[in-house]
Amino acid sequence: MKHGQWMLNGTDGERWGAFERFDTKEEAIIYGVELLTEYNSLDDDERRDYDLSDGLNMRPLDYENIYTFFVGQIEEVGFPNEVDTLLENIAQCVYDEVGECGEEYLNDVTQEHKEQLSDLIYEWAKQRDYLPACFKIEMVEEIDIRSFEEVAE
Repeated sequence: MKHGQWMLNGTDGERWGAFERFDTKEEAIIYGVELLTEYNSLDDDERRDYDLSDGLNMRPLDYENIYTFFVGQIEEVGFPNEVDTLLENIAQCVYDEVGECGEEYLNDVTQEHKEQLSDLIYEWAKQRDYLPACFKIEMVEEIDIRSFEEVAE
């Protein structure tokens, strides 16, 4: 998965799980139109064995014609910078243990040191493969294959 790639889905649901990825929106749409055009040209027995899961993340059970799909752009989920929250939690733990004596603990951490800690946490997550593998889908558009001249009902 690369940031900026496009993918297809059978519904505009929360979970997009198709395996196919495309570098352009146009490539994705052409693939989706071709996939559904081929599917719709099959009889029920052939549709039963036709796999739409890789391309559209769907497994139709009624074998009716399908005319719409969704296209969307992949957006990476960034690794959150929660250094301030982490430092606040650590300071709170110290305060809970010793009371007022720990009230000013970690209040003097510089921005440079916060950035170093953030980089350290990020590198730790990267080295151990803890960076988010999930993604968001943006710029979702419903495509109706009947709007393409070469597709007949």
